[in-house]
Amino acid sequence: MTRMLTTTTALLMLIALAASCVHEFPLKEDGVDGNTIVVEGYITNEPKRHTVKISRLNSYYDTTVNSVAKAFVVVTSGDSTYFYREKEDGIYESENIFVGVAGNVYYLHIELDSGRTVFSAESTMLPVTPPDKITFSNAADNNLVITHIAESFVSDNPAKYVLQLSWTDPKTSTPKNAEIYYYSLTTVDISQLFAPKVSETAFPPGTQIIERKYSIDRAYENYLRSLLAETRWSGGYFDEAHGNLHTNINILTTNNPNLKTAGYFSANTVYIDTLVAR
Repeated sequence: MTRMLTTTTALLMLIALAASCVHEFPLKEDGVDGNTIVVEGYITNEPKRHTVKISRLNSYYDTTVNSVAKAFVVVTSGDSTYFYREKEDGIYESENIFVGVAGNVYYLHIELDSGRTVFSAESTMLPVTPPDKITFSNAADNNLVITHIAESFVSDNPAKYVLQLSWTDPKTSTPKNAEIYYYSLTTVDISQLFAPKVSETAFPPGTQIIERKYSIDRAYENYLRSLLAETRWSGGYFDEAHGNLHTNINILTTNNPNLKTAGYFSANTVYIDTLVAR
C-alpha cells in the first residue's frame, strides 16, 4: 500500500512539473510604416480655441509622437467656417475663439501633401444633462475615496466624465493632482463586468474637484467602448478578441493604397461643476 501511494505521489509531482513548465515566447513586433494617420479633435460649448491633433502611428516601443505638420485643417457647421493654424508640430488650433452649439453638426476637413490626401469626419453635438451628486466614503489615514460618480449603465444619454482633483499633501505640504475618467454607457459588456480592479484615488477632505460631464452620441460611444475594451477592461477573466478601434475619420482622396486612419473627431456639450470633497 505504501509503495502504491509513493508511486502515485511521484506521478502527481511529474504532472505538476510538466504543467508548470515555462516557455519563453519572444514578442514579435510588427513593423509600423507610418501609413496610419491618427486624428484627435474635439469641439465643446466652451468659449475657447479648439484643437485638432494629427500624427502617425509609431512602433510598439517608440513613445515619441510622430507629428504630421503643414496640414490644412478647417471645421464647418452650417454657414460658419473655422480655420485652424498649426500651433506646434501636429497640433492645430482654431484661429478664433468659438462656442459649439448643441444640435449642430460639425464637419472636419483635413488636407495633407498639398491636397493629394484628404480626410473628413462629422459629429453631432448633443445636449448634456446635469450630473449626479458625487458621494464619498472614509478611507485610511483620514482620507476620502469617491463611491459614486454616475451609473455605469444608462438607458439613454450616455456620457463621459472627467474629474480633476487638486489638494495639498498634509504631511509634506506639496501640491497633488489627480484625474479620474468615468463613463456611462447604454450597454454592458462582459469584459466590463469582469474588468481588472482599478486602484482607488485617496485624497484628504477639502480637496478641490472640477467635474466635467460630456454628452456623447452613439458613434462616439462605440469608439469609447472599443477603446475601453483594449485598455481598462482588458486583462480580466473574459477578455474580448482584440481589434482595431472604431473611428469616424474617412479617407476622401489619396494616392497611397495602404493608407489607414485611426482616432476620432467629436463634438460634445460639457456641463462643468466645482465642489469641495467633504
